[in-house]
Amino acid sequence: MHPTFPIDPSVLKVITELRHQIHANPEFAFDVSETAERVRRHIADLPGMTVRTHVARNGLVATLNGDRPGRCVALRADMDCLPLTEATGLPYASTRSGFMHACGHDGNTACLVGAAMVLSRIRDRLPGKVKFIFQPAEEGGGGGRLMCEEGALEDPPVDAAFALHGWPVLPVGQISVRSGPVLAATDTLHLTIRGKGAHGAHPDLGIDPIVVAAHVILALQTISSRFTSPTDPVIVTVAQVHAGTTHNIIPDEAHLQGTLRALTPDVRRRTNELVRRIVGQTAAAFGAAAYLEIEPGYPPLINNAEAVDLIVRAGKAVVGESNVIRTEPPSMGGEDFAYYAERVPAAFFRLGTRPVGAAESAGLHTPQFDFNDDALPVGVAMWCEIARRFLAGE
Repeated sequence: MHPTFPIDPSVLKVITELRHQIHANPEFAFDVSETAERVRRHIADLPGMTVRTHVARNGLVATLNGDRPGRCVALRADMDCLPLTEATGLPYASTRSGFMHACGHDGNTACLVGAAMVLSRIRDRLPGKVKFIFQPAEEGGGGGRLMCEEGALEDPPVDAAFALHGWPVLPVGQISVRSGPVLAATDTLHLTIRGKGAHGAHPDLGIDPIVVAAHVILALQTISSRFTSPTDPVIVTVAQVHAGTTHNIIPDEAHLQGTLRALTPDVRRRTNELVRRIVGQTAAAFGAAAYLEIEPGYPPLINNAEAVDLIVRAGKAVVGESNVIRTEPPSMGGEDFAYYAERVPAAFFRLGTRPVGAAESAGLHTPQFDFNDDALPVGVAMWCEIARRFLAGE
């Protein structure tokens, strides 16, 4: 670990206890008031820190050295949980039925609180400003978009932004980062196909919306296989189909929902256009009507190359060159840090959380997942080294 940022055992004790408290008391979407208050109590009185509360309802934006000349770097963590029942059996397991920190946002938040504590102690050696952004509603709801709209990147204006996320695929002591597309756009498909109901014994007297839906579902799969370059990943998944009430009546309508994923804005746009064309023309071929809504989701997250280079240099200083992984492929999952990356140069990296020596670890979004406390000092050190290097002009 870089000698400039030895992580005081007292800091690790505080943020470990904080993570456990947040883990035991998960809060969903924008309703993270208790979590935000826990964070505020830990950072509000740090030397050189000012805190703005209730951004995007319950988000926090804390600024270190706010009146100092020089660059401003933003470090962002998400605070919300998932609607999932925990099955870890941990002493600090969720106390709220149906909700848990299955994506490790408790760890992301604890790392950023630790970085605020460490950087505030050396504030006089920082030639600029650091913003610590604690955001609600990453797991749906677009909290990142609302944070940006409510000025998280302004006053003072941010020159670059960075985010980390715990990653159980990698062992503790490794990070992974890549330039360009990292995570996908996440649009949602809502489709109603209206036919004409009939008795199941007389299908010729109706227009079967279930048959139309079947053809639509199959035709949509040609978007990736026949309309998109094999080098441009795209996913069209129909995940819900609802129609009918009994075994011998053809219903009037079928209702479908699904997700559309693409790694670049152009592929996203083309995919949405193709979905509209295929749905409309397939339904028309059967004499049915199609009512389609494509609900915009998160944009694709595209890492800035220079910001990635900075993370790589920081990673070499903190974990060593061999532990900075550049080969991990993009994910078709989504991440609303993309809203920050649309506005300022930004980069997102993954922080290894798999126990050292373990062959595998419970995956994100599973009832068995827990952020590994051993990864906390690595996350804190990475944040501090990124901030120091950026403010120094790298």
